[in-house]
Amino acid sequence: MSDNTLPKHARVVVVGAGIVGCSVAYHLTKLGWRDLVVVEQGPLFETGGSTSHAPGLVFQVNPSKTMAGFAKYTVDLWSGMQLDGEPCAKNVGSLEVAWTPERLADLKRKAGYGMSWGIEGHVISPSEAREFIPMLSECILGALYVPSDIQTKATRPAEAMAQEAERNGASFYGGVKVTGFGIDGGRITAVQTSHGDIRTELVIACAGIWAPKIGGYAGCPFRYRLWSTFMPSPLP
Repeated sequence: MSDNTLPKHARVVVVGAGIVGCSVAYHLTKLGWRDLVVVEQGPLFETGGSTSHAPGLVFQVNPSKTMAGFAKYTVDLWSGMQLDGEPCAKNVGSLEVAWTPERLADLKRKAGYGMSWGIEGHVISPSEAREFIPMLSECILGALYVPSDIQTKATRPAEAMAQEAERNGASFYGGVKVTGFGIDGGRITAVQTSHGDIRTELVIACAGIWAPKIGGYAGCPFRYRLWSTFMPSPLP
């Protein structure tokens, strides 16, 4: 990866070198884009953001055909990638268990979604599920088994995609913090960083939880998606 001597100009600057930023660089360079710079405030590629501590299971079955397609593409892509001579992903399969009849019915629906979207999945019995994971409770009613799901440490495919992007013309810079944007006539003309400015015609924000801050520099409100968790009874 590059040292922190930033170029003075780039066609596009990607902010963030987590899994999203590395994927953007990988796919843009695959499409023929060159003169692309990725800046990351943390170290490459254990950035400290969500990618660094993601659990790593890539599960494909989803009611949304679009989301399932993204996941299937990801499984196919990462299964063929290596980093330092080792695979970036392991084909482990996944189990999603049901404790209630309603949940079991939902898993049967999900298996149907998978079949419709071209992803193999089976609802299996409790005894079949315990053949995979013997410690599973006797109380489960069944499980959805998807044999092609994969497990990965997300920083590995991120780095593998970054290496391929570099071979195709991208540059990555760690320890570079974005501090603002140069704006002229309502358009970003430069990215201001802790290591100098980069003139550019396009910025792609892939900054995760820092995206609202990055968007604020350009006067663009980036909003979090909020999730709520309700516990109906005390946890043991």
